[in-house]
Amino acid sequence: MDHFAYSDGELHSEEVPLRDIAREAGTPVYVYASATLRHHARVMREALANLGDPLVAFAVKANPNPAVLAILASEGLGADIVSIGEYRQARAAGVPPARILFSGVGKTAEEMAEALSGGICQINVESVEVASTLSEVAVSAGRNAADGV
Repeated sequence: MDHFAYSDGELHSEEVPLRDIAREAGTPVYVYASATLRHHARVMREALANLGDPLVAFAVKANPNPAVLAILASEGLGADIVSIGEYRQARAAGVPPARILFSGVGKTAEEMAEALSGGICQINVESVEVASTLSEVAVSAGRNAADGV
């Protein structure tokens, strides 16, 4: 499903001429079709529906645009983040903490503590050292893996 189409020789996004968007916003400009984002989020969730309610998470580093994140959050997608800044962006866009995965290397104890205190589905660890740091942070916060860490 594509919500970009030519009409009378002019390219439109969801029936809005791109020329009008460029005139109003200036160039360069990124244009996203919310209908396309919604459609593909639904197709992905429907394809996995027989699994129950799987967590489909969008990699925030792929496109941290707040409007894009908000659309995907409204469609029930979670967020795969690699920094506390991305965690904050996902939360601000409406992604529930129980649908956020913290991946990536180089997580600090402070980042882990903030993610744990705000709520998070999962923190991925890539080494024994990071697992140990996460354990120390979780224990000091009174949390454990059974709490959803």
